[in-house]
Amino acid sequence: MAKETHHMLANKWSMWAHLPHDTDWSIQSYKKIYTVGSVEDTIALTETIPDVLVKNCMLFLMKDGVKPIWEDPKNRDGGCFSYKVSNKLVYDVWKDLSYVLVGETISNQSSFVANVTGITISPKKNFCIIKIWMSSCSNQNPSIVTSDIKNISSQGCIFKKHMPEY
Repeated sequence: MAKETHHMLANKWSMWAHLPHDTDWSIQSYKKIYTVGSVEDTIALTETIPDVLVKNCMLFLMKDGVKPIWEDPKNRDGGCFSYKVSNKLVYDVWKDLSYVLVGETISNQSSFVANVTGITISPKKNFCIIKIWMSSCSNQNPSIVTSDIKNISSQGCIFKKHMPEY
């Protein structure tokens, strides 16, 4: 019997969910779904999430130990790159972005990669908002994000500073 080999990631990443119509934004309203630490676990998680869930639920893929709220110490001084993605493209964009996130190839600049705390998706009527969360606001240039992800571009991307409540 062959021994199963796992290719470990540099960091563990946790998937969180929040119901889009829930107005409680305290950490108690978020549900931690799963934490991945290997390439194989990431593929298994990403490929089993149905596109209907991606299009209709708020999902957060955060560096392990970072909560998906602005008030987390690793997020409170940061911000996010925000992309508007049509519903027909969002599933593939989410998957591609998940892979470059955990593989730490979201940018070719290591200082940028080190500041990424996660990605999020928020459903709207005919599109979704996908965000790349950063621990600082030191780099607000969206062209630094890899061009390997089809259907998102620095054109129309905006950077927003997080607004923690405490």
